[in-house]
Amino acid sequence: MFRLLLSLSLLFICSQAIQAQDPLGPPDKCATMQMDSALRAKYPQLGTLNDFERQLQLKMVELKKRMAASRQTATVITIPVVVHVVHNGEAVGSGRNISAAQVQSQLETLNEDYRRKAGTPGFNANPVGADIEIEFCAAVVNPQGQTMAEPGIDRYNGNRANWNINDTDGILKPGTYWNPDKYYNIWVLELNEPVAGGGSVLGYAQFPSQSNLAGIPTSSPASTDGVVIDYRSFGNASKGNFPTMRNTYNLGRTLTHETGHWLGLRHIWGDANCGDDFCADTPPQASASSGCPTGRVSCGNANMVQNYMDYSNDACMNIFTLNQKDRIRAVMEISPRRNTLLTSNVCGTLVASRPTSNFQANTRKVLLGGQVRFTDISSGFPTKWEWTFEGGTPATSTEQNPTVTYNQPGKFKVTLVTSNAIGTSDPLVRTEYIEVLNQGLCAEVTNFSGTPTVIREPGGTGYLAGQNSKRAQAVSEFFDNTLSYNNLAGASLKFGVAKAARGAATESVVTVTVWNGRGFQNGPGAILGQKDVPLRTILDDVANNRPTTVTFDKNVPLFGLSYHVGVLLPYAAGDTVALVTSQNGESLFATAWRQNQKGDWLRYADSLGINVSHNITARIGMKPSVQVASSSLFIDPGQTVTLNATGASVFTWSGTGLNTTLGPQVVAQPTQTTSYTVSGSGVDLCTAQATVRVNVRTGTVTATNPLVEQAMTVTPNPSDGLMTVSFSSPLRGALTLAVRNLNGVEIVRQAHQKTTDTFEQSLNLQSASGGVYFVEVRIGEQIFRKRVIKN
Repeated sequence: MFRLLLSLSLLFICSQAIQAQDPLGPPDKCATMQMDSALRAKYPQLGTLNDFERQLQLKMVELKKRMAASRQTATVITIPVVVHVVHNGEAVGSGRNISAAQVQSQLETLNEDYRRKAGTPGFNANPVGADIEIEFCAAVVNPQGQTMAEPGIDRYNGNRANWNINDTDGILKPGTYWNPDKYYNIWVLELNEPVAGGGSVLGYAQFPSQSNLAGIPTSSPASTDGVVIDYRSFGNASKGNFPTMRNTYNLGRTLTHETGHWLGLRHIWGDANCGDDFCADTPPQASASSGCPTGRVSCGNANMVQNYMDYSNDACMNIFTLNQKDRIRAVMEISPRRNTLLTSNVCGTLVASRPTSNFQANTRKVLLGGQVRFTDISSGFPTKWEWTFEGGTPATSTEQNPTVTYNQPGKFKVTLVTSNAIGTSDPLVRTEYIEVLNQGLCAEVTNFSGTPTVIREPGGTGYLAGQNSKRAQAVSEFFDNTLSYNNLAGASLKFGVAKAARGAATESVVTVTVWNGRGFQNGPGAILGQKDVPLRTILDDVANNRPTTVTFDKNVPLFGLSYHVGVLLPYAAGDTVALVTSQNGESLFATAWRQNQKGDWLRYADSLGINVSHNITARIGMKPSVQVASSSLFIDPGQTVTLNATGASVFTWSGTGLNTTLGPQVVAQPTQTTSYTVSGSGVDLCTAQATVRVNVRTGTVTATNPLVEQAMTVTPNPSDGLMTVSFSSPLRGALTLAVRNLNGVEIVRQAHQKTTDTFEQSLNLQSASGGVYFVEVRIGEQIFRKRVIKN
């Protein structure tokens, strides 16, 4: 079975290979990167592994310089531990309710490994072997300052036999964790997380979070911080009679491994073939090791199979390296929750003392009208708290962890006095601790400043910020989001050129797109949101010299991180649009990007030597806005269209042909092009109104009119490339199913016969690169198209 690291910032699910004689299951497979990708897709606010790695590497360099300059030696760090023994009502020392001796054997092993203790299996004579100089002590007082009956052990009846990962993190941990600023939480239970091929994982850990990174949260969730270990691999069978332990993984190295993750270490093979674990003294290797393959060679190196961050058997492991120590010691400085453990007083014999006040805030910089959450981390087990918040609401509080709103700009002082039965602390006063910016919770931001210009494609035909002879696929504007706004409701884009193919405004659309800023060098990454804008709308706006205003169908989440706003540039229809930019040289920050024909994103400044900004304004906020979506942009006269509003709790509509004027969803049957406005209330909003226009055709549908929403669907969309096309129509006969890229190049073509009203066919685009494509159905003289996204 593999060892497993699960993180809300870095999720690892990995398993160690179990030998054939282990009765608990066959070998498991590792789902490390798949699960990490899934986690970051679900919680993009956690940032990327590279964000953390950059800060960590800088801190490691700083520490080495500091030690060399002062000839310092590292001090031994002590981390307090609480082991939550989760059982199902068994007597103490029986089954899941493991004995205190078994817990003690595990903590002894942890200290032997992290201190490289001579005379123990944790010792090695390797010249790169390191004494991490971290020790783990069993907590002797609980969060209330009371002496624990069993040091370091919190027994909890979970009233169930086993736990999977979802229930452990979603139910068990939030209900049982102790303050992770003061305790290293370890949950020991029967972990039943099956994987393909049988068996289940041994354990997982939450990776440390970083601080002082722009746009990155200072902390991952406290309620899940710690590690989880299957009780059958917790403890050291060589130190006592623990009959429930596994045959192979019974020497306590599962916790050593997972604690390494909890302290910031990566797997020794870098979770890739010859990958990088960012430690120069751990030789690259092709994959995880199993058993104890001493002498194994891969990636041109003898592999360090004895390293605790490999998947070798417990008896094989005996080394952390000097560079791994550097990482761990750097993490103890830059990770707020790891660092505060150093001042925890829960391992001492003193149950309570006169408190020493201390606190931290979830942010030091806040927007006007924003909130700050304060967390008490005082020592001495206070029972009373007296807070004073200069410039805040409330101005005072007696809560332990209050939340304060700041409605005026400036830099403000925070004061805390704590007390208990023994005495009162000295006041802790932090002047200019909170900075409130003179910018509200709702804003419009743009990089555009200068002379409105439409620039021709250098050395070619077409336009720099539009369709051109270089067949650029898309253009975008980068927004650094330094104030960490969370929501994007819409945007305004100034087009300088708009031309319809064949000189008429057909049902062509321009796709306004929002990407995150996590691509190469902060270029566009994953698509966060899109909105189709009829070309006829842009033609009208250009003719009247006004920007095209876009309200997205639903809120686009920014998660406080950087983002891009721009447009896709398809070539199939023959239409042309181009954005207005500043003149070359008027922009100083190289915020304009475009995607070349190969799909690579490049800054104009890097690829063309042109420094401009697009005339794009983003409508952002910390509060929601009313947003509206239409089931169809184009309909026949009298045809039904459904309108949906989001962002508020009460909605009121105006416009002709509505079935009702109240509620989040209405139905309309307009006979001519009509705009519908929805007003929202009931919650605090940035923008309370949104408008959508439904375009009604005149006459019959032509061959290029794509009745996509009614006649054709592609699911799932987005997808990994496997999708199903469904097409409903009374038409019969020869049918062509095709897929085109943004340049109009046909990459798939299939011929079929349609003999019933409904046609359904699977498509496989897994071999195609990620991006936007058009699925096209041709039958008779009619063409139907649907835009799809391949992840």
